Amino acid sequence: MWKIEEREKEMTAPITLPPLDEQALTELRRRYDDTSDAETRTRYQMLLLSATGQTSTQIAQIVLRSQDTVVRVLKRFFAGGLDAVPRRTAPGRVRTVTTTWEAELVRVIELNPHEVGQDTANWTTERLAGYLGKHTGVLVTEETVRVYLHAHDYVCKRPTWTLRRKAEEKADYVGNACVEVLLAGATAPELLPVKDLVEADLWDQLPADLSALLALLPQADLYLQDEIQVAFHPTLTRVWSHKGRRGQRLVEAPGDNRKVYGFGLLDWRDGWFDGRVAPGRTADVFCEQVRTAVARSKHRGRIALVMTDNLKTHTSAGSLLVRSMLTELKERLYLVYTPAYDPDANRIEWLWRVSRRVVTHNHQRSDFALLLADVETHFQALAQTPAEVLRHIGSPFAPDKDQDAPLPLAQAA
Repeated sequence: MWKIEEREKEMTAPITLPPLDEQALTELRRRYDDTSDAETRTRYQMLLLSATGQTSTQIAQIVLRSQDTVVRVLKRFFAGGLDAVPRRTAPGRVRTVTTTWEAELVRVIELNPHEVGQDTANWTTERLAGYLGKHTGVLVTEETVRVYLHAHDYVCKRPTWTLRRKAEEKADYVGNACVEVLLAGATAPELLPVKDLVEADLWDQLPADLSALLALLPQADLYLQDEIQVAFHPTLTRVWSHKGRRGQRLVEAPGDNRKVYGFGLLDWRDGWFDGRVAPGRTADVFCEQVRTAVARSKHRGRIALVMTDNLKTHTSAGSLLVRSMLTELKERLYLVYTPAYDPDANRIEWLWRVSRRVVTHNHQRSDFALLLADVETHFQALAQTPAEVLRHIGSPFAPDKDQDAPLPLAQAA
């Protein structure tokens, strides 16, 4: 008991700093002014007050800290100078994971598990922990694997389909780098060098005529065009329901899967939208819609640059109507085709996600004419709110949300 009382007496005994020379005092003031950490600044303040002759008891009252804390800071200064004053961080546990383990994790997460002898199609944290323990000798928990995956910007999410291999088999495949360069180039008021718009590893994927297309952008309207299939048979998606199988919502199947196609065309910069409905993806409707865009751009004193997929009814090789249109409007219209088997290359596909949610997902229309009316109403709503269209497609020209009213999307009954 007497040892505890003696220690308390020693810790709380008032102490003061001896006089500091001018150089030490100047450095102390500089550190006090420069530090961004509040606790460190308070500790330097303790030294400054002590240098003026204040005792540890008086300093504790001024800085609102215990006298023990003040004494501990002063003793650290006596022992190690100014570098010993800031609060030290505990070293923590010794790191179990090695750089070899971490490098192997980053390598194999991108591989098919079968390529490294695993009898599974998917990596799990349990599988990764076991594989890495066997090959590196470092045994860790599944949680450690998850933490390190997150640290390398990996998350667990559903993959998506791709037909890139099939697309690359085509002789004229150039990837979607051309599309991304045009979308990026449209954001600049003047022509930018191609190599400033795309990463160096994609330069070899760029088509030869890309520079000529970029040169057109300052005096061209850049349009995105695509079609969406609208089927009478509803598409299903998640919806709020009661728990259990008996609480599952039922969507009546019409027993009739008639289809129509929605044709959409929008301006990448200002969100202008033209939507129309037709019984098929035919060249006549496509050409009519493209001519509408050309007429709009001509009225604005500009040319039309339309980005679309390479469906036969969109190409001069597959349609006489398209060939005739391109010949007639060769000074006013340029068609740019997105890569084959890569629907996500065209940003208007992002808008169709909204259209499916509003019109076809879980719809309960028993009359096909009512469903068609929903499509028409939805297209009219899109045409009336260009700012919201730009937000849906991720355009850099989209204004902030508080500058525009939300999109009054029609809800299917």
